Amino acid sequence: MLAINCALILALMQSGTASRCVDHACSPPMGNLASGRSLTSLSGCCGNGSQHSPCPTPLHPCPVDLHPPAHMVDDPFLHPATWWASGVGTDQEEEVRLDLETRFCLTHVVLLFHSPRPAAMAMERSQDFGRTWETLKLFAQNCSLAFGLPDDTGQPGSLCTSRYSSAKPCSRGEVIFRILGPGGLVDPYSPEGLSQLTLTNLRLRLLKAQTCPLSVAPSTSSSSIGLSYPPTDLNLPLLPSPQPSSEPPASAPFAIYTFLARGTCLCHGHSEHCLHSGGQDTLKDMVPGRCVCTHHTAGQHCERCAPLYNDRPWRAANGSSGEPHPCHKCECYGHAASCHFSQRAWLSSGATSGGVCDECRHNTAGRRCQRCRHGYHRHPAMHLGSSHICTRCWCDPLGSLPASSGEEGPWCHPRSGQCHCRPGVGGTGCSHCLPGYWGFGEEGCKPCACPQNCDPHTGLCLDSYANNQVFNVPMGGKIPDMDHALTSEGEAVWSKELAVSAMHYTGKCSCKERKLRSVSDLCKTKHAYVIKASVLSAHDKGSHAEVQVKVRKVLRSGQVPLSHGTHSLYPISWTIRGCTCPILNPGVEYMLAGPEEAGTGRLLVTMQSVVVPWTSQLGAHISEGLRQGCP
Repeated sequence: MLAINCALILALMQSGTASRCVDHACSPPMGNLASGRSLTSLSGCCGNGSQHSPCPTPLHPCPVDLHPPAHMVDDPFLHPATWWASGVGTDQEEEVRLDLETRFCLTHVVLLFHSPRPAAMAMERSQDFGRTWETLKLFAQNCSLAFGLPDDTGQPGSLCTSRYSSAKPCSRGEVIFRILGPGGLVDPYSPEGLSQLTLTNLRLRLLKAQTCPLSVAPSTSSSSIGLSYPPTDLNLPLLPSPQPSSEPPASAPFAIYTFLARGTCLCHGHSEHCLHSGGQDTLKDMVPGRCVCTHHTAGQHCERCAPLYNDRPWRAANGSSGEPHPCHKCECYGHAASCHFSQRAWLSSGATSGGVCDECRHNTAGRRCQRCRHGYHRHPAMHLGSSHICTRCWCDPLGSLPASSGEEGPWCHPRSGQCHCRPGVGGTGCSHCLPGYWGFGEEGCKPCACPQNCDPHTGLCLDSYANNQVFNVPMGGKIPDMDHALTSEGEAVWSKELAVSAMHYTGKCSCKERKLRSVSDLCKTKHAYVIKASVLSAHDKGSHAEVQVKVRKVLRSGQVPLSHGTHSLYPISWTIRGCTCPILNPGVEYMLAGPEEAGTGRLLVTMQSVVVPWTSQLGAHISEGLRQGCP
């Protein structure tokens, strides 16, 4: 079988009932491109339905046309004795033309003449709907005399041939033209292959007629029977021999029984079926031109990727290896209906992904719709594909900074939802003062003028607790063992001598404590543990201090296992002042964050640790931030 059918041979090698396009290049069936379509002729300009120009102006009415161009493409089994006959004079040129509505693949052309074959003829094609034409082959008894070219019988590869221009046989002589040579193409879907195979129009220019020699009787050999016994390498069905006619062949300068333009719709190896433009394949013998695309391709010829499958450049299938080269889906997490290919993104990704999602929905943004647009942040409980993944930022207009120029609405961190707060303001929505600040207003919050905390509304210092006992006792130095000071866990009875605080003895113990401004402080230092704990007691061990705490809540833990209950902390930042920093006061509930010593299982307290008195607002802020992850 000749390898000239746009990779149909490769498709036929696939067996089974499943689609031949599954993980493989494929091609639609072949057929006669002229079947079901109108052929036009130059002599038809006087009235047989020509649709192309130029046409000479008819000077007289046409006679009854008993041999119209449609007879060239009628069913040879049902109408074996019909043919087209030219109406021009014997000294005039004739033209037969096939105009297609879209691009097709053409593999070969076969003509069966009722008249003697032309002494000179040109076969031409157009790939741009008739605007320009290209010569496929020239036929002449004498190539040098007719066209000034050598004959391919003596010089292979010449554009002209004398093989099909003899006056004998006087009738049923054939003309065969193969688009490709005997070797075919390595890859018919390659740019080189398509440049040879595609066309939109086919034209025969019958330049010079010839008559049958009177001394030669009509031949009945197999060579004169035309397509009754076609060459086996063309894979054509047997055609019935035309019946003898009462009209002699010389009645018209040119007459053709059969016009066969063998081809298929152009699908670049991405389809095994084609339909007509209306979607209905109503004409059984007509080769349709609209591909039913597979491999996630789209377009009339599967010449582009489907809307959501542009993550890689479109490629035609490989007709040699069978690689389908399907289009790849863009990752838009269900927030876009289409994407486009970006060469810049493709190169920056190392040629792995170039898709950019179009018109992200559900308040998402980004190349993959993977983040929330301005004014929205990710909902921590939703997965990326949820239509509710992005929720609106709720920022207090009094405590948050205004949006940047050109931006609308409030801004918050797209992952944590943390609004951009004014100085001293805290909370996810910037709704209240941070610990150590007061006076929530348009300018933010002002620092407390107190060693510890102050009332967030009045700014008055807070130095006592519900039981009015002072617990600002520094840890470390020469503090005696305090086990006896605890009557029960969580309750302390402090003697006046033990109520010694760094606040009262500023000359002895002075600590510059680390302040916590946001959750990002915890993320930057990557503390091993974050807990809510009450300080129970403190012990001076001579070489080190040891603090007993009761863990109320575990917000983060590292390698050292943590649970609710009593644990020990080990301050390691000693000073020459006889106390340790940061200050841990027995009886106070703190939010504690610091490193751990995995080898010994110890929780450490250093100058980089965070020690902040616990409040419900602080706990809610920290818990929400850690649950959403570090920004």
